[in-house]
Amino acid sequence: MTLTRHLLFQLSDLHLLEDPAGRLRSGANPLENLERAIETIVSSTAPPDGIVLSGDLSDDGSPQSYRALADQVASLEERTGARTIIAAGNHDEREALREHLLGQEPSDEPLSGVVWLGGLRVVTLDTTIPGSDAGSLDAGQLEWLQTVLETPAPLGTVLVLHHPPVPSPIRPMTAIALDDPALLARAIAGSDVTLILAGHNHHATLGMLGPTPVWVSPAVAYRADVMNEDEFRGLTGSAFTRIDMVDKQPLVTVVPVGDSR
Repeated sequence: MTLTRHLLFQLSDLHLLEDPAGRLRSGANPLENLERAIETIVSSTAPPDGIVLSGDLSDDGSPQSYRALADQVASLEERTGARTIIAAGNHDEREALREHLLGQEPSDEPLSGVVWLGGLRVVTLDTTIPGSDAGSLDAGQLEWLQTVLETPAPLGTVLVLHHPPVPSPIRPMTAIALDDPALLARAIAGSDVTLILAGHNHHATLGMLGPTPVWVSPAVAYRADVMNEDEFRGLTGSAFTRIDMVDKQPLVTVVPVGDSR
């Protein structure tokens, strides 16, 4: 029996800085971590179909950080032949992201879209609220999503957003997760969405939104201390996610990047 497979890599929470040599409070250099992640992907024995960047691409929203990422994305696409799929996070600035990463006219409109990888559909939603760390989806995006999903994709749909529609073991992160995830659950009910991908938390989590699995990716920049429930504490450590979609069934694997200093 022949199986249909698509290979995706999800890189979340890159937190690139205006200064390429700059370090985050965790002590990590985010550009070095990204470069290590890219080299790990390029060394894969199976070429990926898509690279998902699920938000907080920049830490400071600077044009320089997005231009540095644009160079990395161009190199990665050239070396792998993969398509890059981008979602915005709460640290991102929509106008700068559009202009300096995507090469589009600056706009503060939500960054949502559809990318086809053969018969697999990947839909991105913009859960960011300008000026806030929390996430939300307005009625316009939910209506748009329902319209997109009215026509099933041959190999199903993967939904990408930054803010998880599931809680975190770190209580302050649950407080800034996606607001009212039941609205999203209703929007995708009965659809062909087989997997939801999110980031934001800086730790790996598997949850459920109704019958749909939700995967929260670890962060490329640094990891969160999941044993501290009362406060968010960043630790050194870098990882991303490998997603094998085999006949509409997801197989999700964490890929450690290695020494993050």
